[in-house]
Amino acid sequence: MSAPFDPAALARKYAEERQKRIENGDRTSHDDPGVLFPELNQDPWASAPIERAAITEEVDALTTGCGIAGLTAAAHLVKAGVTNIRMIDAASDFGGTWYWNRYPGVRCDLEAYIYLPLLEEIGTIPSERYAGGAEIRAHLQKLARHFGLYEKALFQTRILSATWDEPSARWHVHTHRGDLIKARFLLGTSGFLHKPKIPNLPGLSDFKCKIIHPSRWDANYTGGDSRGDLDGLKGKRVGLIGTGATGIQILPHVAQYAEAAYLFQRTPAPVNARNNHATDVDWFKSLKPGWYDERSDNFEATTSGVPVDADLVDDCWTHAAKRLFGATSSVKPDDGMSIGEALQLYDYDLMESLRSRIDAVVQDSKTAEALKPWYNLFCKRPLYADDYLEAFNNPNVYLIETEGRGVEHVTETGVIVNGQHYELDCLILASGFKVGAYDAQTTTFPIIGRNGIPLSESWAQDIHSLHGLWVHGYPNFQLVGTVIHAALSFNYTWFATEQAAHAATLISTCLKEGVASMEVTAEAERAWGDLIEEKRMDRTAFNAACTPGFYNNEGDASKPGLPDRCYGGGGFAYVALTRAWRNGGFRQDTKITRLP
Repeated sequence: MSAPFDPAALARKYAEERQKRIENGDRTSHDDPGVLFPELNQDPWASAPIERAAITEEVDALTTGCGIAGLTAAAHLVKAGVTNIRMIDAASDFGGTWYWNRYPGVRCDLEAYIYLPLLEEIGTIPSERYAGGAEIRAHLQKLARHFGLYEKALFQTRILSATWDEPSARWHVHTHRGDLIKARFLLGTSGFLHKPKIPNLPGLSDFKCKIIHPSRWDANYTGGDSRGDLDGLKGKRVGLIGTGATGIQILPHVAQYAEAAYLFQRTPAPVNARNNHATDVDWFKSLKPGWYDERSDNFEATTSGVPVDADLVDDCWTHAAKRLFGATSSVKPDDGMSIGEALQLYDYDLMESLRSRIDAVVQDSKTAEALKPWYNLFCKRPLYADDYLEAFNNPNVYLIETEGRGVEHVTETGVIVNGQHYELDCLILASGFKVGAYDAQTTTFPIIGRNGIPLSESWAQDIHSLHGLWVHGYPNFQLVGTVIHAALSFNYTWFATEQAAHAATLISTCLKEGVASMEVTAEAERAWGDLIEEKRMDRTAFNAACTPGFYNNEGDASKPGLPDRCYGGGGFAYVALTRAWRNGGFRQDTKITRLP
């Protein structure tokens, strides 16, 4: 393709911008943010404490969370006839991440028609194509009612430990309320967005004014709700740290009410238009049975380069994917260009269009220039919004570009950035959650397997698993909603639902056949690790060129990034493998003991 830009110049620019972040390092988060900010251990949405006596019981299966992974796992268990189950969550209701995240503007960046789990079966009609947080939460609670899960849930309950007891072939789950739940099967459904991340900023604990983490939004201070109306911010100077999905959703709402809104930017975000709109109810009701799975599979295929007859979702996600994957089919043997080089040119072209959009939307040229992201699109998760860039046209919104340094120091009354002190009344830390496997940084309780070894310790050096779901040394334990050692998908619900069905089928089979314990072998794990290595796409050069983020392990080349730790054969191949395994193949890869 003939490029309307200078590829060499862009490569140099990308390298220069990345170096700014590398030189300034990564401010790792506090190991236990709840110590620094006790409000992270509290539930601001609880109407009242749930009073109950301690419970001792035996169940067939227990889920360690009540978000999308836990809900889909429980729903599929019920559908498989496994009803003696227990669900545990620190929150006061179902929803997981969507229970905690109630900040202004919270919304999913995937269309509701493929993101809301079991949508066709439950019968929810989303009001908008991209549903807001309150609507997603309501759907998840409706799902729970549909499958009778409320009577199976223990809310406002924190798990202290889950320990495999060999003599009884049960998982002993202890909670802070004195409960002892003995479960034949344990499902790790905590997801990977449940432990808030607080940046390790010098002086943060000295700040005397208001600090808010979006997962514990303080509506008593700001006023309003997830839709906005933040009357409490009138006359206040508000600082915002974070340019990920959360930060770009919050800023426009803060901008409407605050006297001054400062966005302290380390790395610009790649933001395209979401183009949200109300659901056409007549269209929705006209969809033929089976539409949900067909639409979800079509999105997965389109975004992973699998040919489809038609793009049913037809949004920014699929448009970007089609442009990039189109590069592979456009390369001819006599072009003198590799597929990788062609992909890079397409990526340059796509990012140039995003940067041009910034020039078209943001009126101040200096601000527009500072908002431009200089890296490849999939160095970070792409973002979509209809009001983020527009917010910078408000006279009370200030973009504070830090050239990769971020906030230098926090004082009692504000922050120091670029050597200048900014007086603040409120500081919002849109720093997200700790993303990763069940390690010491991301797990909230120990999962202790055979021989008393916590999973976080077993995985300290490297992850070992079969399909990213079952782990040697941890019988009757399956993860649900995990991507590491499994397959990547932009639609979390798609693979979480498949993993939930996987768990339900296997547990149902084991219960019917009188299986006491099932544990994958170390040999099966090694074979899966070898296959991951065989299918792994070599992203070394790509990661090295990316600005730091959780996709490339914050720029640390000594460790693999998130995609490098996943099965590289694609989502559909992964699903085919796991389905074949649960439909009989598991017998050769597991050690099975039966009830006497």
